[in-house]
Amino acid sequence: MKYAVWFVRLVFGAWMVPAGLNHFYPLFPQPMGTKPLSHELVVALLNSHLFGVVKAVELIAGICVLTGFYAPLALVICMFYWDTPLEGWGSRASLFGEAALLCNCLLCLAYIKSYRLMFALRAKPRTFGASDAQAASQPAGV
Repeated sequence: MKYAVWFVRLVFGAWMVPAGLNHFYPLFPQPMGTKPLSHELVVALLNSHLFGVVKAVELIAGICVLTGFYAPLALVICMFYWDTPLEGWGSRASLFGEAALLCNCLLCLAYIKSYRLMFALRAKPRTFGASDAQAASQPAGV
C-alpha cells in the first residue's frame, strides 16, 4: 500500500508541477478548450489574471505532494473546478479531470488520519502554554 501511495503521489505531482509551471515558463502550448464555452472560460480566466492563481495553486500543490510538505492541506486546496461540463463528459479534458480527481481522492484517503481530528463531534481546544506532553495526552474529541 505504501508503494501505491508513493506512485500516486509521483503521478499527481509530476502532473501538477509542469501544468502549473507552464503558465509562468511556457513548456508546451496552453490548451484553450475545444468548445466555445470552455474557450470563453479559459480566455476569461486569462484576462482576469485568475488563471495565474489557478496555475500557482497547481504548482504549489504538486511540489507539496511530491515533497510531503503540508501534503494533506495542498490536496484539499487543489480540489478545484474542472471544465468537464463545458467540454463534455466524453472529452479528453474530462478524462484528465477525472484522473486528477481520482488521484486527489486516493491521496486524501491515504492522509485520512490528518483529517480525522477536523471531524471530531466535540473537540476540546488546546490551552495556550500547555506543555507538549499535556497536549499529546489530551484525547481528541473528548
